Amino acid sequence: MIRRRTMLSVGSVLLIAGLCGAEIIGVAGGWGPPGKALGPYQMTRFPLDERPLHEYVTYVPSPLGGQIDFSVPVSHVRVGQGWGGGWHGYEGDVYVSYDPAVTLHLPNETRAFYFYASQWADYEWITAVTDDGTSIGQLSHPAAALYFGFYQDDPSGPPIEWIEVACPTSGMVVVGEFAIAIPAPGALALLGVAGLGAQWRRRRRE
Repeated sequence: MIRRRTMLSVGSVLLIAGLCGAEIIGVAGGWGPPGKALGPYQMTRFPLDERPLHEYVTYVPSPLGGQIDFSVPVSHVRVGQGWGGGWHGYEGDVYVSYDPAVTLHLPNETRAFYFYASQWADYEWITAVTDDGTSIGQLSHPAAALYFGFYQDDPSGPPIEWIEVACPTSGMVVVGEFAIAIPAPGALALLGVAGLGAQWRRRRRE
């Protein structure tokens, strides 16, 4: 008897996974410290921004290549050096927009991104929305920054292109403590297989 072995190419795996649907998931993480992962992705945190403090910038280099472009110039400061505390021990870079909203244009092929957001007023809503319409709203707390995370549920699905962060009632918004995931093509294939298996298991339970 002849046994036939069936092999799936990376392209076939990605095609099958893509047919199962893709969506961006939003995570409202509150005031606690971030984890190492977001969804199925291991996150890479941004290093210290070595540019001068108290100057306006329009972008931040990404540790995985490319950069985050801000829709408006933002003031580059650090927690404790131009901005107050309340970031669960974080003492790194933050970027202050004196507009009520700022859009973060992400590097190509971004599949996951998290950040913290704050503003000067107490108990005001901070909202974040992605290019596909996924939205998170969290009520700010005195002297605290809030975690906002977004990731593509299907690694073969469309990347996250931009995130708009807004606090219209306070007239300003502060963002910082960035982390990103841009998996290599081979890693995307493996994540796609894992995601496909998870979807099959969910369907069997239903």
